[in-house]
Amino acid sequence: MINAVHKSFLAELNRLLPHNRVYTDPVDCYAYAYDNSRNYHSPIAVVFPLTIEEVQSVILLCNAHKVPVVPRGRGTGTAGGSVPEAGGVALSLERMDKIISIDPDNRMAIVEPGVLNQVLQDEIKPVGFFWPPDPSSAAYCSIGGNLATCAAGPHAVKYGVARDHILGLKAVTGKGEIIKTGCYTSKGVVGYDLTRLLVGSEGTLAVICEATLKLTPLPKHTGGITAEFVDTESCAKAIAAIMAQPYTPSALEFLDNGALTLIRSRHQNLLPENARAYLMIEVDGSQQEIVEATDAILLACQVAGLIEAKPAHDTKALWAARKALSPLHC
Repeated sequence: MINAVHKSFLAELNRLLPHNRVYTDPVDCYAYAYDNSRNYHSPIAVVFPLTIEEVQSVILLCNAHKVPVVPRGRGTGTAGGSVPEAGGVALSLERMDKIISIDPDNRMAIVEPGVLNQVLQDEIKPVGFFWPPDPSSAAYCSIGGNLATCAAGPHAVKYGVARDHILGLKAVTGKGEIIKTGCYTSKGVVGYDLTRLLVGSEGTLAVICEATLKLTPLPKHTGGITAEFVDTESCAKAIAAIMAQPYTPSALEFLDNGALTLIRSRHQNLLPENARAYLMIEVDGSQQEIVEATDAILLACQVAGLIEAKPAHDTKALWAARKALSPLHC
């Protein structure tokens, strides 16, 4: 039920933003009451700011009325970080979706938080770059959400997580103050590292409204390897052996028996029935480096419990299959 205090707050909220950027009907708000964690709390309103100043105004208004506010990307997270407080406001940043600039010479891009991960990847690929964080929800998740959760993906094994690929932020604190952190250079060593502090804070310290990202050159070539094992223990031994040899995989993904069961439920005969653990591995670099890395990793996989390890010649299909796995549990 909406009480008198909330009615006064909602009236001010509707004066602050246009009607089409404030949802108060429970039916409209429903899609913003949960994320992929399956937790659910109904907000009294969902707002869609377009500028950092509008984000600031919403937070100041919520503070004045003591109404909780939770920032939200696309709701693909599984930890409940974007689920609003009951009786609170969902601050959706999905309409702040501009790629402000791409600077290949300095290996940087400046984006708003609502830009989808895959949209960014598609824009920077033609100029020879990628942004290493690539969670399985890349086609649907936002850069702001990636930063708020310090997302990674299978490329973290070589390239690290979102915190390793960010140079600066513009954000609004819980007090409603606009702050700027970091700098537009790869070397920024003066002062506190507030940028890396905010990344991974799940919106509890500030609302990310703009990000200066550090881009990585695309590798010349990539190669893939798959390995199937009779159990998790043997797979774990292979992973330890892989990480102990000199060639670091550019991506490594472990699928347990639960994940394999989901795949078999949709794709029969794709995997051996006796496989209970599975590795998807990618290597990158020059052609010679790929040959050497593939040989070394295949050798490292030769542990008791290995069913088969082999090169995978279609790496795009390999990772497409992995990214299709996440929705299968729904």
